[in-house]
Amino acid sequence: MFALVQSFSTLALVACGLAVVMIAGEFDLSIAGVLPLAGLITVKLGQSAGIPVGIIAALIVSALIGALNGYLTWRFSVPSLAVTVGTLVATTGLSYWVAGGDVVTMPNYQFGLWLDNAVAGVLSPRSIVALVLIVLILVLMNRTWFGVTVRAVGSDINRARFSGLPTGRALISVFVISAVFTGIAGSLQALSLAAGQPGNSLNFLLQAVTAAIIGGVALTGGKGRLGGVVSGALLLAVLSNAMSYHGAATAAIQLVSGVILLAILLLDVPLDRLVGRALERVSTTIEKDDHVLV
Repeated sequence: MFALVQSFSTLALVACGLAVVMIAGEFDLSIAGVLPLAGLITVKLGQSAGIPVGIIAALIVSALIGALNGYLTWRFSVPSLAVTVGTLVATTGLSYWVAGGDVVTMPNYQFGLWLDNAVAGVLSPRSIVALVLIVLILVLMNRTWFGVTVRAVGSDINRARFSGLPTGRALISVFVISAVFTGIAGSLQALSLAAGQPGNSLNFLLQAVTAAIIGGVALTGGKGRLGGVVSGALLLAVLSNAMSYHGAATAAIQLVSGVILLAILLLDVPLDRLVGRALERVSTTIEKDDHVLV
């Protein structure tokens, strides 16, 4: 259970950040580069300037990358896939430059051990931080006007703009949230391992996308709830941990996750049509009954 919560909390944190971007009708591939870059910055500066400085620097860099993604997407109407492919390549190259092409390690691993200390049996300081942030973004999306604006932008950005909603600010904000959440996950993960490695985390990106789609987030934007994304992340974490516990290879775990994603994508449209037809029949029946009563 402890290992399950550890992996679930990290995946759910990144998936929720990505889902906010997807609900706004955009996509963020750059998180695959931000995750290792944030870890490398944290470890590199943590050795010389102290761990708090390393964490703050990693979050600032992550936020700047997210702001750049959002600004270019909004200001120049460039598809977010194209923008974030560019920042993914840039962050991957930057991570190799920061690391000098090698794995960066921290001689002082006491803080990492503390991050993974068991709290109440199944939690840890690392998972508690992630879960608190997940609750905060759930409240932000479900209980504030920010969530309403993000959904409006994802449904129809032109209509949202003509309605007077701050579409530019919303787009920049969702990309910053995605990047910062990923930066926090990468920073805490690197401190836990007392090491950072250059490159990209495409496998983790695919897991986050799968969790978001399983949770009901539409690729077209405007649809989806973060509670479903959290459930999708939990499903993937349970599946991954159970298969690992029984000795399954990483390739087998990825294969099963991919099959689940494909099944959901193939069944999504037919299920929507069935539900729509059922609702139409119910609505017609109610109208007939009301007519008879009148």
